[in-house]
Amino acid sequence: MKLLLSGYYGFGNIGDEAILAGILTSLKGRHEITVLSNDPRSTSYLHKVKAVHRYLGALKALFECDVLISGGGGLLQDATSRRSLIYYLGLIRWARKLGKRTIIFGQSLGPLSNQGLKAIQRELRGIPTAVRDIQSRKLLADLGIHAELTADSALLLFNPLLKNIARPSSQISPILLVPRGGHSDLTEVLAAVGSKLAADGIPLATLALHSKQDTPEVVLLREQVPNLALWSANNHWEALNKISSAGFIISTRLHGLILAAVANRGFAGLVYDPKVAGFLSEAGAPAFHRPIDLDSLLLLAHNRPKPLPENLSTLTQRAHAGIRWLEKMISAPSTTRGDKGPSIVP
Repeated sequence: MKLLLSGYYGFGNIGDEAILAGILTSLKGRHEITVLSNDPRSTSYLHKVKAVHRYLGALKALFECDVLISGGGGLLQDATSRRSLIYYLGLIRWARKLGKRTIIFGQSLGPLSNQGLKAIQRELRGIPTAVRDIQSRKLLADLGIHAELTADSALLLFNPLLKNIARPSSQISPILLVPRGGHSDLTEVLAAVGSKLAADGIPLATLALHSKQDTPEVVLLREQVPNLALWSANNHWEALNKISSAGFIISTRLHGLILAAVANRGFAGLVYDPKVAGFLSEAGAPAFHRPIDLDSLLLLAHNRPKPLPENLSTLTQRAHAGIRWLEKMISAPSTTRGDKGPSIVP
């Protein structure tokens, strides 16, 4: 099958590249895959896959593919701008007009305006859909759209090199602070907690998972937190290795948390979006909502708890089950007719 993958790829966001890597690890070798990317050359080099420009090459790629897979990630939202929602729904609309099988996979939905909700209801009806969190499934159910439940595809990553790394105890490794651009108030929380931890002699580090968006936040952290080590990662594998060497992760970025789970490290999240709260809830990890209780966060950082292994195992099993569902949808002729297909069973 000729598959066309659409997502927030080629923008230098390590989280989205980790999602793509998880999907490709499961599908490559069995299908002819093309990825729509903002930077096709970078995507081809990093993932060893054919890539075309997400605008300039999209229509030709749609003509040539058998199946459009929209996802994963938080694509269907109009909080940042309506352009994102228009783009991804536009691809879905064109694919259906061209008679291509269309599958929504591994996405979370929202935040959405009333206009956005109506567009989702109109365009996704009848399309096989699997979302990565319970809130998104409920949102679609309220719109009369059935969705299966999978998990974030970055949970499918496995780096055998991690087994060979001699990792120091989580109690002496640095606490890693992962900010997110556009949420300076939460960066200030990270700085306040980091300053108190530094005063107690605890080693600290910071890492940008989206260099363009997060670098200003990292600069702010380094200005306010004494002796804060600057870690860098050029791709998802490097980020996973860095996170694996941390003793505990406090992250505003969703994939700072997900990669911490993959690396089997303890983590806590600062919630800026329902998708972050959803993952933390299912992982059984601490979630801090605005206004942040600094004393509780500081105490937690000192204790460095780890989520229950069974919670993370359930999420990983769900991610694998989602790939099995995706394979069935790819090969099922009924997907063009809007059949929701078999259920995901871990």
